[in-house]
Amino acid sequence: MNILPTGGAMVDHFALSESLSKLGQGHLLAGLDHLDPVTRDAHLARLAEVDWQELHHQLAVHTAGEVSGSRVVDPAERDRRAGDLEPLGESAYRDGRVAVLMVAGGQGTRLGFSGPKGCYTIGHHSHKSIYQLQAEKVLSLSRRVGKAVPFLIMTSPMTDAETREFFAAHGDFQLAPGQVRMFSQGTVPSLDQQGRALLEKPGKLLENPDGHGGCFTALVKSGQLERLRAEGVEHIAYIQVDNITVPVDDPLLIGLAVAEKTDVITKVLEKANPDEKVGHLVRVGTHDCIIEYTELTPEQTRQKNATGEMVYRWGSPAIHCWSVAFLTRLASAGYKLPLHRSAKPLKAWTPGPSGGSVAEVKGWKSERFIFDLIPEASVSLGLAIRREAEFAPVKNATGVDSAESAVALASALHASWLAKAGVRLALPAGARIEISPLYAATERQFLAKWDNRIREITGDFYLEEERQARG
Repeated sequence: MNILPTGGAMVDHFALSESLSKLGQGHLLAGLDHLDPVTRDAHLARLAEVDWQELHHQLAVHTAGEVSGSRVVDPAERDRRAGDLEPLGESAYRDGRVAVLMVAGGQGTRLGFSGPKGCYTIGHHSHKSIYQLQAEKVLSLSRRVGKAVPFLIMTSPMTDAETREFFAAHGDFQLAPGQVRMFSQGTVPSLDQQGRALLEKPGKLLENPDGHGGCFTALVKSGQLERLRAEGVEHIAYIQVDNITVPVDDPLLIGLAVAEKTDVITKVLEKANPDEKVGHLVRVGTHDCIIEYTELTPEQTRQKNATGEMVYRWGSPAIHCWSVAFLTRLASAGYKLPLHRSAKPLKAWTPGPSGGSVAEVKGWKSERFIFDLIPEASVSLGLAIRREAEFAPVKNATGVDSAESAVALASALHASWLAKAGVRLALPAGARIEISPLYAATERQFLAKWDNRIREITGDFYLEEERQARG
């Protein structure tokens, strides 16, 4: 018996049933006769599409080997080489060899916000959304280098439509036509504790986004990676939407990628303490990789090498520079990122005598992590950054890594620019200082532009594009 799903692809019901039964997923075919034809066909098509073998067997494992420190360009080396590296980066920007990729598949649930996290207004003086802040950085860079730097945005099935509508409603925040390129990540079936796939409702798998690593697969499937290659783009600056101080205008980063011919550069920051909950850039055997804090014991996080340095010294704020050639090689070889499982409470539908119901169950979500590409790299580097200049995440409703703490960090950063320019700051507690990326996106740009007309600031201060200061 063959069933013809909507869209025209034939699904062999019996072959699918046999395959699913062998993998303990035969329950997913129960009750097909009670579904309307469109729902049934879509359900069968999705079941046939899922790589069930991968879901159960391609789980991430760390390469065995001695753990040591990765090669990291520290602040001293960075300063020493800046004069040689930055011109290389500038040339790459002006020649159109750089794109920016922002991962923005998450929702604002933990912030008490129902839409895409990028739509969230974080409490800056300007009341801008996170999307606007990030888009204006790309616009500022594009204006400075005289080139419309491609701005790729990875959404998710839950945020894609709203994100597209949001950008359209705001005219793409003045970016050029075609400069903003959106594509959606994929999804992975969620499992119960026995490894059986769950249902969201009759005839629909319960699925979760496939993690920030889904961006690699989605770049390939959407054709965006090939488009970049055809356009002559060689480097992708990778950022996450919820880091509001992450720079996209970084000639030194791009220049380092050019000079060292890297497959990947990972920005790193010195951990605040051994127990800080971040991924760690280390070398295992002969390859760099990132090991999550959840995979280390307290004793391991305090491990030192022969010279007395902390082995797990460098934390990753999820800022990378990827080589287009490297990603293309992996795609051509059919490389697939492994899956990581995490235990989560899930709301799933289960059948019952009165039509079934939705209830919370303990289960597993599976995700791919973009940093699992790093061990595949032939040339990988770490680049040390200043935490206070490039890392202000918005993840929680209150406390650490909240919108309030991120705004405070951004305000302190911009206040430091003003202080360096000679402005006297007599600020009360809680005062907000904000400098629009359209006025200056980096400290260097600010110092070159500031005319020193204002000598003292005593309260809230916002510097806009047209050099208007608001208190």
